[in-house]
Amino acid sequence: MRGLRRKRGRTQSAIEQSISTVLVEVQPMLRIEHCRLELVEFDSGTGVLVIRIEGNCPDCSVSPSIFATGIAAHVKQRVVEVSEVRLEG
Repeated sequence: MRGLRRKRGRTQSAIEQSISTVLVEVQPMLRIEHCRLELVEFDSGTGVLVIRIEGNCPDCSVSPSIFATGIAAHVKQRVVEVSEVRLEG
């Protein structure tokens, strides 16, 4: 995977594009077919990212939100401007 870490000072739009790219890349790692990760809001002033996790495993009781900690760590590692990841709701 190519790294998305870059110098601070990027535009809000560029940061959000990087976040969206990472969310698309991490989605298959969950191995839940009908799971969808979506950027809800990013505050470049605080570094707080809000994401929505939709879907569930049709064959088990696993919820994608169980993977929230791993998703957050992955996003924070790849996009330096993100300091905190919260789930919507």
